[in-house]
Amino acid sequence: MPNNQDFSTQIEELLPKAWKEGIQPWRNLEGIEELFEVGLASLRGGKRTRARLAQTGFAAISGGQATPPRGVYDLAIALEIYQASALVHDDIIDNAPLRRGKDATHISFTKNHQAGNRQGNSTEYGKMAGILLGDVLLAVADYYAFNVASTLETGYEFFTNWTEMTREVGVGQYLDLRLETDNLDPATALEQILTVIRHKSGRYSVAHPLTLGARLANASDSQLKTLFAIGEYWGIAFQLCDDELGVFGNPRQTGKPAGGDLTEGKKTVLWSLARQMLSENALEKLQQVFANRAATSEQIQELTQALNEQGVRDKHRELINEYAMRGNALVENGNFNQSGREALLELGRLLVERKS
Repeated sequence: MPNNQDFSTQIEELLPKAWKEGIQPWRNLEGIEELFEVGLASLRGGKRTRARLAQTGFAAISGGQATPPRGVYDLAIALEIYQASALVHDDIIDNAPLRRGKDATHISFTKNHQAGNRQGNSTEYGKMAGILLGDVLLAVADYYAFNVASTLETGYEFFTNWTEMTREVGVGQYLDLRLETDNLDPATALEQILTVIRHKSGRYSVAHPLTLGARLANASDSQLKTLFAIGEYWGIAFQLCDDELGVFGNPRQTGKPAGGDLTEGKKTVLWSLARQMLSENALEKLQQVFANRAATSEQIQELTQALNEQGVRDKHRELINEYAMRGNALVENGNFNQSGREALLELGRLLVERKS
């Protein structure tokens, strides 16, 4: 079985070819080249986390083998193309100008429209084109997922698992949208936010990729149930890490501005804890920075210093460790051989020990 880095490199090399194959029937249409090129750009970069989860889910059951079967690669490709689809739509919803330190997809379309001196509003064109590209990426991801399902005796169950994942994202995105527009009470906000994380990240980002990979190794129902629970716990920890990086991360490593989640007004667990734990003076600083894209670097720095000094970040880190350990305990007690257990624990560690 290739290690995580080898597998990620292989998927990185396969993705452009897969995208070209997925859109090949329409490559000769006039005007399609822009869609193809911007779509190709949306697939570049990233840590290939979902691909590695699928590989690890397979390894957890198979016990590891020198070369994974073709289905593992196709599943990894499908997951990464679907992730690109979700991110394209996510950036439009969030009005995010950057993705991995480069122009978000809708911004690329906007700039193409401007450079071509086309008619109409460039910003509107960029968003509409981005939505359509996201839909095409989803269709290509489904194409590869169906290819995997068609080779399995349990193909129906596999594809049902796949469609559960894609529906989960839509539901999670909607719940997140509602969350951002609701007036949350500090006492109840935490559980509501964790519910959104469970659907939007816990299941989609980790639980489903793990179980989809495990299905390719003929995992039993009990193994699938255990892996899904592990994935939920790790997925929540993974998202909490992401939220922490969105406030305290190094922009050179994250590709996002310092304190970006605060100035964007994202209602995260960290934000909820801050509302409950900060002093009155620090809460005023939070009010000045939260959802204020014009906040100065000095204001952001003062707020992040308060989050550190008043224990908010430490409490948030405790939650990350708690969810990670719950997942680890299920791995230790689960029906996996030693090789599979080690593969799972290694990936679980990587999910919560990251800088970007």
